[in-house]
Amino acid sequence: MPRFPTPEGFIHYQVTGPAQAPPLVLLHNFMSTGQAAWGPMVAELSQAYRVILPDLPGHGQSQGHPPEFSYREMARWLASLLAREGALEGHLAGVSAGGMIAQWLVHQGLARPRTLCLVSTTYSNNPATTRVPGRWTTAGFRPNERWLKATARLHDPHHYAGYFQEVLLPAFRGHTPANTIDLSLDDLREWRFPVCIVHGQEDQFFPPSIPEQMAQALPDAELHILPDQSHGLIFRRPWAVKRLLLDFLARRGGDESPAPSNH
Repeated sequence: MPRFPTPEGFIHYQVTGPAQAPPLVLLHNFMSTGQAAWGPMVAELSQAYRVILPDLPGHGQSQGHPPEFSYREMARWLASLLAREGALEGHLAGVSAGGMIAQWLVHQGLARPRTLCLVSTTYSNNPATTRVPGRWTTAGFRPNERWLKATARLHDPHHYAGYFQEVLLPAFRGHTPANTIDLSLDDLREWRFPVCIVHGQEDQFFPPSIPEQMAQALPDAELHILPDQSHGLIFRRPWAVKRLLLDFLARRGGDESPAPSNH
């Protein structure tokens, strides 16, 4: 698998699909990996797209990360990788933290995506910006032991025993608007490309009013709220996310795209 050097190590990533197909970059959520988040749909997406699937800095097989896991800085590192892969003007999708990093790529002028798909994410982690009180903060994140052990297995074998508990989990609990994202709706109003927003009705972190704000501000957006789904909808309903993404790309991507699968 290819590696891209960074100031602190390297980004591990996978490229699948026809070499001449339109690029589709998939960014995963914090404490996950590219395969864990997007893996169930990569095979079908790769039929018509050159899928670029990185592990975020400091995640999975990627080594090294910027101070405080700064999303803005991770976006810069990823932009350099995408430049090497000729994917800065392709399709872009991100879930949760990956969606925030995707927005930084756009906001900083690092990428000019043909389309953008945002899953379970927000434009700001600052309640003063969104005017939506947080229902569940990262500082109070207390998952069960089974989840902790399963998530550690995504990272520790590529770093060292205890890496997840000592590095990634505290970093997640230490998230702030300053080291994640705090854009404004006016920032989103400047984006002149199609955006698809997919969100769970019961999202614990970002109430549906946040993606509703985003959809209203973006000049060319569509919003899909999935009933009875939480923040982890990409893990619980990957087929639904895949169907919506393929349909969106077929209609708005400007490519010769396949029809969405019913599976």
